[in-house]
Amino acid sequence: MRNILLAVVAAAGLVGCVGGIDMPSTPPEQGVGGGGSGSAAVAARKSFDDNVYAIIAASGKCVGCHSSSGPVGNITGFVAPSATDGYVTATGYQALIGNWTPTGAPILTKIAGGHNGMTYSDTDKSKIIDWLNLELSARAGGNTTPVPPGEESPADATVRLTKEWSGCMTLANFQAAKMTNWGTMRANNSACQTCHDLGEYGQIASQADNPFFTVISTNKYYMAQYFSVDLSQGVKNGKMIINTRSFTGVGSGLAPHLEHPRFTLTNSTGLTALTTFYNSTAALRDQGKCAPPTLTN
Repeated sequence: MRNILLAVVAAAGLVGCVGGIDMPSTPPEQGVGGGGSGSAAVAARKSFDDNVYAIIAASGKCVGCHSSSGPVGNITGFVAPSATDGYVTATGYQALIGNWTPTGAPILTKIAGGHNGMTYSDTDKSKIIDWLNLELSARAGGNTTPVPPGEESPADATVRLTKEWSGCMTLANFQAAKMTNWGTMRANNSACQTCHDLGEYGQIASQADNPFFTVISTNKYYMAQYFSVDLSQGVKNGKMIINTRSFTGVGSGLAPHLEHPRFTLTNSTGLTALTTFYNSTAALRDQGKCAPPTLTN
């Protein structure tokens, strides 16, 4: 596990997998930030544009290492130089927004952990939290009114469902589903494991059952690349789903992944394995046979 974390820290220095990052041009097809196209989603985007973009684009902040305009090979470029492109670029980077909760979005948790000595002011943190909560509301049926006392918030539901899911995943089901097919899945002429074998670039895809299984079942940020919480039918009906949005965006070269090698998710060996693993994991959940949560962060 320590080697994986070191690999992630060093990821920005790895070259050869992709080139530079071009400017985004087209928003994701799924709507504003993936949260639909209703008034709540529009409010979430406005919150980012008005309050959050200036924080990550300020001198001495995220843009210093994560500008989408370069340098060449900087595939962690989630800060667009233009505010117009800022939202599409940031929300298209799964490793920045995580599961959209204040406790599960690296835009907050990475800095809280002392990343490169950076800090946010209390005002900055409040603005980012307000934006994330609006994004969650947009994903929970678009209700922007305060959560009534005693009812579960979108953020709390997301945390609960993610923790529960971690305890439902088993190595046996992971192996039976042949999840290691992700390691050999091709993007152009390169296998996914070429760039993601040890968790580089915020994603893991390996031919080795471990650390692959251990990472996605204990680290919520890596789990979010494969599974996400769906609150579109309301908080009470929240459920885990396969995160096809992230893979489709990367494979299709949507911002900020314009230079990622292309691949087709539909009918791929990776998606077939993930669907099988999802179904077996959901079966254990539905049968009440899950172990305690295994997440360590």
